Amino acid sequence: MNMLDQIIEYKYSEVIEKKKCKPESDLIDMIQTARKTRDFYKAIQKPNMSLIAEVKKKSPSKGLIRKDFDPLKLARIYDKSGASAISVLIDEKFFGGSVEYLRKVANDPDITIPVMYKEFIVDPYQIYEARANGADAVLIIVRAIDQTLLSELIQLAYDLDMDVLTETFTPEEVTKSIEAGAKIIGVNNRDLQTFEVDLEKSKVMKKRIPDEYLAVSESGILTRQDILAAQELGFDGMLVGETILRADSVEEKVKELTKF
Repeated sequence: MNMLDQIIEYKYSEVIEKKKCKPESDLIDMIQTARKTRDFYKAIQKPNMSLIAEVKKKSPSKGLIRKDFDPLKLARIYDKSGASAISVLIDEKFFGGSVEYLRKVANDPDITIPVMYKEFIVDPYQIYEARANGADAVLIIVRAIDQTLLSELIQLAYDLDMDVLTETFTPEEVTKSIEAGAKIIGVNNRDLQTFEVDLEKSKVMKKRIPDEYLAVSESGILTRQDILAAQELGFDGMLVGETILRADSVEEKVKELTKF
C-alpha cells in the first residue's frame, strides 16, 4: 500500500474517533460564533503570482523540516512578509500538524490574510471542523474520494462561505474538479503515491485548466526561476512549504518569492 492510501485509510478511522470526542453538532454550534471568512479566492486572483505559504512540521518522506517550528510565529512572518494566504497542515500522525495550530493561526489578531485547512479530507465532518476553527478555505485531494463525495464536500464548503482548492495529479482529476464545481484548481508536482517531484507536470496539466479557473502550482518550487516559469504558464498562485521552512531566514525567503 502506497503512502497516500495508508493516510486515507487512517483518516476514516480518525474521523470516527473525532466524532466521538466532538460530535458534528458541536462543530455546527461553534460555526455560529466563528469569525467571518476572508476571501481566499480574491487573494489568489490578485496580479502576479500569489504565495500560499505553508505551516508544516514534518513529512513522511523527509522527517522534521524545521527544528524551531512555531506555527503561530511562522504564520505571523508569512503575513507581514508578503504571503497572500496561509496553509496549515492539519494531519498529526504523518505530518505533525493539529487542528489547534489552525485555530491559533486563523484567529490570531496579527494575522489578516486568509487561512486554509489542509487535510486529507474524506468526510463532511472535516469541512465543519475547518470552519468551526476559523478556516477560510479547505484543500481537497481529488483522488482521495469519489466524484459524488467530491461534489458534496465542495458544495458544503461553499455553503459555509469557504473557498476550495482541489488538488490534482492527472488531467482527468482536473476534469473531475471542474465537474464537481471547483473554482481553484491545484496541480501537485509531487505525487503523494511515490513522493517524486516533476515540475513538468505543471506544464502539461495547466493546458487542461480553462482560463476562467484559478490555477495553483503546488510542491517542488525551489527557486525564483521555478516561480517565473509557473507564472509564464499562466498559474495564478503557488503553494510553498519546505523551501520556506528550510530557509535560514523565513522572512527573507517569503520576500524573495513574492517580489515582482
